Amino acid sequence: MKLGNVLLWLLCWLALSACNGDTTPLQPPPVSTPEPFEFTHQGLDGLIIKRLYQQEDSILALTNNGLYQQQQQQNSWQLIGLEGYELQDLAMITDQHWLAAVRLQDATESASNHLQESFDAGASWLAVSRPFGEDGKHEGIYALHYDTLQQRLYATGLGVLAQSDNLGISWQKLQGDWDMLAQPNSALALAPDRSHIWWGGQGAIENGVLFSYRLADGHSQTFKALLPDPSVYYNLRFANNHVYACGEGGIVMTTNNGDSWINLLPESDHRFYFDIAMDPNSNGRLYTAGWDKKFNEPQPLILQWSDNAGQSWQRLHYQGPPDFMGGVRSMLLVQQQEQSYLYLGLYKGGMMKVRLE
Repeated sequence: MKLGNVLLWLLCWLALSACNGDTTPLQPPPVSTPEPFEFTHQGLDGLIIKRLYQQEDSILALTNNGLYQQQQQQNSWQLIGLEGYELQDLAMITDQHWLAAVRLQDATESASNHLQESFDAGASWLAVSRPFGEDGKHEGIYALHYDTLQQRLYATGLGVLAQSDNLGISWQKLQGDWDMLAQPNSALALAPDRSHIWWGGQGAIENGVLFSYRLADGHSQTFKALLPDPSVYYNLRFANNHVYACGEGGIVMTTNNGDSWINLLPESDHRFYFDIAMDPNSNGRLYTAGWDKKFNEPQPLILQWSDNAGQSWQRLHYQGPPDFMGGVRSMLLVQQQEQSYLYLGLYKGGMMKVRLE
Protein backbone atom coordinates (compact mmCIF):
# COMPACT_ATOMS: atom_id res chain seq x y z
CA MET A 1 0.00 0.00 0.00
CA LYS A 2 1.34 3.47 -0.88
CA LEU A 3 2.19 5.93 1.88
CA GLY A 4 -0.55 8.35 0.78
CA ASN A 5 -3.19 5.63 0.95
CA VAL A 6 -2.03 4.61 4.43
CA LEU A 7 -2.32 8.21 5.72
CA LEU A 8 -5.77 8.56 4.19
CA TRP A 9 -6.93 5.34 5.87
CA LEU A 10 -5.62 6.49 9.25
CA LEU A 11 -7.39 9.84 8.96
CA CYS A 12 -10.69 8.13 8.15
CA TRP A 13 -10.33 5.76 11.09
CA LEU A 14 -9.59 8.61 13.50
CA ALA A 15 -12.59 10.55 12.23
CA LEU A 16 -14.92 7.61 12.69
CA SER A 17 -13.58 6.96 16.17
CA ALA A 18 -14.13 10.55 17.16
CA CYS A 19 -17.71 10.45 15.88
CA ASN A 20 -18.42 7.29 17.85
CA GLY A 21 -16.68 8.55 20.95
CA ASP A 22 -14.97 5.17 21.30
CA THR A 23 -11.40 4.26 20.46
CA THR A 24 -11.73 0.57 21.51
CA PRO A 25 -10.54 -1.74 18.73
CA LEU A 26 -13.32 -3.76 17.14
CA GLN A 27 -13.65 -7.25 18.68
CA PRO A 28 -14.82 -10.38 16.89
CA PRO A 29 -18.28 -11.58 17.91
CA PRO A 30 -18.26 -14.13 20.77
CA VAL A 31 -18.36 -17.77 19.75
CA SER A 32 -20.92 -19.81 21.70
CA THR A 33 -19.88 -23.32 22.72
CA PRO A 34 -22.82 -25.74 22.91
CA GLU A 35 -23.23 -27.67 26.14
CA PRO A 36 -22.35 -31.37 25.73
CA PHE A 37 -25.50 -32.44 27.62
CA GLU A 38 -29.14 -31.40 27.73
CA PHE A 39 -30.78 -31.48 31.18
CA THR A 40 -34.53 -31.91 31.73
CA HIS A 41 -36.01 -31.86 35.23
CA GLN A 42 -38.90 -34.33 35.58
CA GLY A 43 -40.41 -33.64 39.00
CA LEU A 44 -40.49 -35.98 42.04
CA ASP A 45 -39.11 -33.16 44.19
CA GLY A 46 -38.71 -33.95 47.87
CA LEU A 47 -38.20 -37.68 47.35
CA ILE A 48 -34.98 -39.62 47.86
CA ILE A 49 -34.65 -41.68 44.68
CA LYS A 50 -32.64 -44.63 45.95
CA ARG A 51 -32.50 -47.00 42.97
CA LEU A 52 -33.43 -46.93 39.28
CA TYR A 53 -34.23 -49.94 37.10
CA GLN A 54 -35.29 -50.45 33.49
CA GLN A 55 -38.11 -52.93 32.97
CA GLU A 56 -39.18 -53.57 29.36
CA ASP A 57 -40.25 -50.14 28.02
CA SER A 58 -40.47 -48.39 31.39
CA ILE A 59 -38.20 -46.94 34.07
CA LEU A 60 -38.80 -47.73 37.75
CA ALA A 61 -37.77 -45.38 40.56
CA LEU A 62 -37.48 -46.81 44.07
CA THR A 63 -37.90 -43.98 46.56
CA ASN A 64 -38.18 -43.36 50.28
CA ASN A 65 -41.96 -43.09 49.78
CA GLY A 66 -43.27 -45.49 47.16
CA LEU A 67 -42.50 -46.97 43.76
CA TYR A 68 -42.79 -44.77 40.67
CA GLN A 69 -42.89 -45.66 36.99
CA GLN A 70 -42.28 -43.78 33.76
CA GLN A 71 -43.30 -45.21 30.41
CA GLN A 72 -40.90 -44.82 27.50
CA GLN A 73 -41.18 -41.53 25.57
CA GLN A 74 -43.01 -39.88 28.48
CA ASN A 75 -41.64 -37.32 30.91
CA SER A 76 -44.10 -37.82 33.77
CA TRP A 77 -43.92 -40.27 36.66
CA GLN A 78 -46.78 -42.23 38.22
CA LEU A 79 -46.93 -43.71 41.71
CA ILE A 80 -47.74 -47.39 41.20
CA GLY A 81 -47.73 -48.55 44.80
CA LEU A 82 -46.07 -48.94 48.20
CA GLU A 83 -46.78 -45.40 49.34
CA GLY A 84 -45.72 -45.01 52.98
CA TYR A 85 -42.83 -47.45 52.52
CA GLU A 86 -39.15 -46.83 51.96
CA LEU A 87 -38.02 -49.21 49.23
CA GLN A 88 -34.71 -50.94 49.79
CA ASP A 89 -34.61 -52.99 46.60
CA LEU A 90 -36.69 -54.77 43.97
CA ALA A 91 -36.28 -58.20 42.37
CA MET A 92 -38.18 -58.96 39.17
CA ILE A 93 -38.94 -62.70 39.09
CA THR A 94 -40.86 -62.35 35.81
CA ASP A 95 -42.25 -59.37 33.91
CA GLN A 96 -45.31 -59.48 36.16
CA HIS A 97 -44.04 -61.08 39.38
CA TRP A 98 -42.00 -58.71 41.58
CA LEU A 99 -40.61 -58.86 45.12
CA ALA A 100 -39.78 -55.65 46.98
CA ALA A 101 -37.78 -55.31 50.19
CA VAL A 102 -39.41 -52.42 52.06
CA ARG A 103 -39.31 -50.61 55.36
CA LEU A 104 -42.30 -48.90 56.93
CA GLN A 105 -41.59 -45.17 57.04
CA ASP A 106 -40.51 -43.65 60.36
CA ALA A 107 -40.38 -47.06 62.06
CA THR A 108 -37.36 -48.38 63.93
CA GLU A 109 -38.21 -51.95 64.92
CA SER A 110 -36.96 -54.79 62.72
CA ALA A 111 -40.54 -55.98 62.12
CA SER A 112 -41.05 -52.91 59.96
CA ASN A 113 -38.70 -54.48 57.39
CA HIS A 114 -40.43 -57.09 55.25
CA LEU A 115 -41.20 -58.22 51.70
CA GLN A 116 -44.04 -57.05 49.49
CA GLU A 117 -45.08 -59.13 46.49
CA SER A 118 -46.85 -58.19 43.26
CA PHE A 119 -48.17 -60.51 40.53
CA ASP A 120 -49.33 -57.73 38.18
CA ALA A 121 -46.19 -55.61 37.61
CA GLY A 122 -46.78 -53.37 40.60
CA ALA A 123 -50.48 -52.64 40.13
CA SER A 124 -51.25 -54.30 43.49
CA TRP A 125 -49.11 -55.47 46.39
CA LEU A 126 -49.41 -58.00 49.20
CA ALA A 127 -47.27 -58.13 52.35
CA VAL A 128 -45.67 -61.55 52.78
CA SER A 129 -44.32 -63.05 55.99
CA ARG A 130 -41.08 -64.83 55.13
CA PRO A 131 -38.46 -64.57 57.91
CA PHE A 132 -35.01 -63.59 56.72
CA GLY A 133 -32.81 -65.02 59.41
CA GLU A 134 -31.95 -68.04 61.54
CA ASP A 135 -34.38 -70.15 63.59
CA GLY A 136 -37.40 -68.10 62.56
CA LYS A 137 -35.83 -64.77 63.48
CA HIS A 138 -36.11 -61.89 61.07
CA GLU A 139 -33.82 -59.04 60.10
CA GLY A 140 -34.14 -56.47 57.38
CA ILE A 141 -33.32 -57.16 53.74
CA TYR A 142 -31.35 -54.31 52.17
CA ALA A 143 -30.53 -55.67 48.71
CA LEU A 144 -32.11 -58.25 46.41
CA HIS A 145 -30.99 -59.97 43.22
CA TYR A 146 -32.82 -62.68 41.28
CA ASP A 147 -30.84 -64.99 39.00
CA THR A 148 -33.35 -65.99 36.32
CA LEU A 149 -31.06 -68.73 34.95
CA GLN A 150 -30.69 -70.55 38.27
CA GLN A 151 -34.08 -69.35 39.60
CA ARG A 152 -32.33 -68.28 42.77
CA LEU A 153 -32.88 -65.24 44.96
CA TYR A 154 -29.98 -63.54 46.74
CA ALA A 155 -30.28 -61.03 49.57
CA THR A 156 -28.16 -59.13 52.05
CA GLY A 157 -28.90 -58.00 55.59
CA LEU A 158 -26.80 -56.70 58.49
CA GLY A 159 -23.56 -58.46 57.62
CA VAL A 160 -24.95 -61.54 55.87
CA LEU A 161 -25.31 -62.83 52.31
CA ALA A 162 -27.97 -65.50 51.82
CA GLN A 163 -29.70 -67.35 48.99
CA SER A 164 -33.16 -68.83 48.55
CA ASP A 165 -34.41 -71.35 45.99
CA ASN A 166 -38.08 -70.86 46.95
CA LEU A 167 -38.47 -67.07 46.69
CA GLY A 168 -37.62 -66.36 50.29
CA ILE A 169 -39.64 -69.02 52.10
CA SER A 170 -36.35 -70.41 53.45
CA TRP A 171 -32.82 -69.04 53.31
CA GLN A 172 -29.33 -70.52 53.26
CA LYS A 173 -26.47 -68.41 54.62
CA LEU A 174 -23.52 -68.10 52.20
CA GLN A 175 -21.20 -65.58 53.82
CA GLY A 176 -21.10 -63.54 57.02
CA ASP A 177 -23.48 -64.16 59.91
CA TRP A 178 -27.08 -63.51 60.87
CA ASP A 179 -28.03 -60.73 63.24
CA MET A 180 -24.63 -59.07 63.23
CA LEU A 181 -23.79 -55.76 64.87
CA ALA A 182 -23.32 -53.82 61.63
CA GLN A 183 -24.92 -51.32 59.30
CA PRO A 184 -27.13 -52.29 56.33
CA ASN A 185 -25.24 -53.88 53.46
CA SER A 186 -27.05 -52.58 50.38
CA ALA A 187 -24.51 -53.29 47.61
CA LEU A 188 -25.22 -56.60 45.86
CA ALA A 189 -24.51 -57.85 42.33
CA LEU A 190 -23.96 -61.10 40.45
CA ALA A 191 -20.97 -61.06 38.11
CA PRO A 192 -21.92 -61.35 34.41
CA ASP A 193 -20.20 -64.74 34.14
CA ARG A 194 -22.06 -65.89 37.29
CA SER A 195 -18.79 -66.87 38.93
CA HIS A 196 -19.01 -64.54 41.94
CA ILE A 197 -21.48 -62.69 44.07
CA TRP A 198 -20.17 -59.30 45.16
CA TRP A 199 -21.71 -57.45 48.10
CA GLY A 200 -20.89 -54.93 50.79
CA GLY A 201 -21.80 -51.87 52.79
CA GLN A 202 -20.61 -50.73 56.20
CA GLY A 203 -19.33 -52.49 59.30
CA ALA A 204 -20.04 -51.77 62.95
CA ILE A 205 -17.50 -48.95 63.28
CA GLU A 206 -18.47 -47.02 60.12
CA ASN A 207 -15.85 -48.89 58.13
CA GLY A 208 -16.46 -49.68 54.49
CA VAL A 209 -16.58 -53.45 53.88
CA LEU A 210 -16.66 -55.27 50.56
CA PHE A 211 -16.95 -59.01 49.97
CA SER A 212 -16.87 -61.56 47.17
CA TYR A 213 -18.24 -65.11 47.23
CA ARG A 214 -17.22 -67.65 44.57
CA LEU A 215 -20.26 -69.73 43.71
CA ALA A 216 -18.35 -72.79 42.46
CA ASP A 217 -16.70 -73.64 45.78
CA GLY A 218 -17.79 -71.07 48.35
CA HIS A 219 -14.41 -69.35 48.50
CA SER A 220 -14.93 -65.94 50.09
CA GLN A 221 -12.86 -62.78 50.33
CA THR A 222 -13.12 -59.64 52.44
CA PHE A 223 -11.72 -56.31 51.28
CA LYS A 224 -11.11 -53.53 53.77
CA ALA A 225 -9.60 -50.02 53.71
CA LEU A 226 -10.05 -49.64 49.95
CA LEU A 227 -11.52 -46.21 50.67
CA PRO A 228 -10.62 -44.00 53.66
CA ASP A 229 -12.90 -44.66 56.64
CA PRO A 230 -15.53 -43.69 57.59
CA SER A 231 -16.93 -45.17 54.42
CA VAL A 232 -19.74 -47.29 53.01
CA TYR A 233 -20.44 -49.06 49.70
CA TYR A 234 -23.74 -48.64 47.86
CA ASN A 235 -23.40 -50.18 44.41
CA LEU A 236 -21.44 -52.63 42.27
CA ARG A 237 -21.09 -52.51 38.49
CA PHE A 238 -19.29 -54.63 35.87
CA ALA A 239 -17.80 -53.76 32.46
CA ASN A 240 -15.03 -55.34 30.38
CA ASN A 241 -13.86 -57.63 33.19
CA HIS A 242 -13.73 -54.64 35.53
CA VAL A 243 -15.51 -54.57 38.89
CA TYR A 244 -16.50 -51.11 40.15
CA ALA A 245 -17.50 -50.53 43.78
CA CYS A 246 -19.12 -47.15 44.51
CA GLY A 247 -19.22 -45.56 47.93
CA GLU A 248 -18.29 -42.78 50.29
CA GLY A 249 -14.86 -41.47 49.39
CA GLY A 250 -14.73 -42.53 45.76
CA ILE A 251 -15.09 -45.43 43.34
CA VAL A 252 -12.65 -48.34 43.45
CA MET A 253 -11.97 -50.66 40.53
CA THR A 254 -10.32 -54.05 40.12
CA THR A 255 -9.44 -55.91 36.93
CA ASN A 256 -8.27 -59.11 38.67
CA ASN A 257 -11.11 -60.09 41.02
CA GLY A 258 -9.74 -58.09 43.90
CA ASP A 259 -6.01 -58.87 43.85
CA SER A 260 -5.38 -55.14 43.39
CA TRP A 261 -7.56 -52.03 43.45
CA ILE A 262 -7.46 -48.49 42.07
CA ASN A 263 -9.38 -45.52 43.50
CA LEU A 264 -10.67 -43.64 40.47
CA LEU A 265 -11.53 -40.52 42.50
CA PRO A 266 -8.80 -40.23 45.14
CA GLU A 267 -9.44 -36.52 45.81
CA SER A 268 -13.14 -36.92 46.60
CA ASP A 269 -12.76 -35.93 50.30
CA HIS A 270 -15.49 -38.30 51.56
CA ARG A 271 -17.99 -37.22 48.91
CA PHE A 272 -20.58 -39.97 48.34
CA TYR A 273 -20.62 -41.70 44.95
CA PHE A 274 -23.61 -44.02 44.80
CA ASP A 275 -23.22 -45.31 41.25
CA ILE A 276 -21.30 -45.32 37.99
CA ALA A 277 -22.64 -45.79 34.44
CA MET A 278 -20.95 -46.90 31.21
CA ASP A 279 -22.07 -45.72 27.76
CA PRO A 280 -21.20 -48.44 25.21
CA ASN A 281 -22.06 -46.09 22.34
CA SER A 282 -19.42 -43.54 23.37
CA ASN A 283 -16.20 -45.60 23.45
CA GLY A 284 -16.96 -46.94 26.88
CA ARG A 285 -17.30 -43.53 28.50
CA LEU A 286 -17.85 -43.56 32.29
CA TYR A 287 -20.29 -41.27 34.09
CA THR A 288 -20.74 -40.58 37.76
CA ALA A 289 -22.07 -37.89 40.09
CA GLY A 290 -21.97 -37.42 43.83
CA TRP A 291 -23.63 -36.12 47.00
CA ASP A 292 -22.12 -33.99 49.76
CA LYS A 293 -24.14 -35.51 52.66
CA LYS A 294 -26.24 -32.39 52.99
CA PHE A 295 -29.61 -33.77 54.07
CA ASN A 296 -31.62 -30.55 53.89
CA GLU A 297 -29.25 -28.03 52.32
CA PRO A 298 -28.95 -27.10 48.63
CA GLN A 299 -25.99 -28.24 46.58
CA PRO A 300 -25.12 -28.17 42.87
CA LEU A 301 -25.52 -31.11 40.51
CA ILE A 302 -22.03 -31.98 39.28
CA LEU A 303 -21.86 -34.50 36.45
CA GLN A 304 -18.45 -36.13 35.91
CA TRP A 305 -17.30 -38.22 32.96
CA SER A 306 -14.14 -39.99 31.79
CA ASP A 307 -13.02 -41.17 28.36
CA ASN A 308 -9.93 -43.03 29.59
CA ALA A 309 -11.22 -45.61 32.07
CA GLY A 310 -11.22 -43.14 34.95
CA GLN A 311 -7.63 -41.89 34.69
CA SER A 312 -8.93 -38.33 34.34
CA TRP A 313 -12.35 -36.72 34.64
CA GLN A 314 -14.24 -33.76 33.24
CA ARG A 315 -16.90 -31.96 35.28
CA LEU A 316 -20.03 -30.01 34.44
CA HIS A 317 -21.96 -27.96 37.03
CA TYR A 318 -25.68 -27.86 36.30
CA GLN A 319 -26.90 -24.31 36.92
CA GLY A 320 -30.01 -24.88 39.00
CA PRO A 321 -31.89 -22.40 41.22
CA PRO A 322 -30.29 -21.33 44.53
CA ASP A 323 -32.37 -23.83 46.53
CA PHE A 324 -31.69 -26.76 44.18
CA MET A 325 -31.01 -30.11 45.88
CA GLY A 326 -28.56 -31.44 43.30
CA GLY A 327 -26.92 -34.34 45.15
CA VAL A 328 -27.18 -37.54 43.06
CA ARG A 329 -28.42 -40.69 44.83
CA SER A 330 -28.96 -43.05 41.86
CA MET A 331 -28.14 -43.38 38.15
CA LEU A 332 -29.38 -45.30 35.13
CA LEU A 333 -28.16 -45.11 31.52
CA VAL A 334 -30.70 -46.19 28.88
CA GLN A 335 -30.95 -46.26 25.10
CA GLN A 336 -34.06 -44.72 23.57
CA GLN A 337 -34.39 -44.51 19.78
CA GLU A 338 -30.60 -44.82 19.26
CA GLN A 339 -29.97 -42.00 21.74
CA SER A 340 -28.30 -42.37 25.15
CA TYR A 341 -29.99 -40.84 28.19
CA LEU A 342 -28.76 -40.70 31.76
CA TYR A 343 -31.38 -40.64 34.51
CA LEU A 344 -30.14 -39.03 37.73
CA GLY A 345 -32.21 -39.68 40.86
CA LEU A 346 -31.50 -36.84 43.26
CA TYR A 347 -31.52 -36.64 47.04
CA LYS A 348 -34.78 -34.66 47.58
CA GLY A 349 -34.19 -32.79 44.32
CA GLY A 350 -36.34 -34.93 42.03
CA MET A 351 -35.46 -36.65 38.77
CA MET A 352 -33.13 -35.28 36.12
CA LYS A 353 -32.98 -36.73 32.61
CA VAL A 354 -29.80 -35.94 30.69
CA ARG A 355 -29.50 -36.28 26.93
CA LEU A 356 -25.93 -37.35 26.27
CA GLU A 357 -23.83 -36.06 23.39
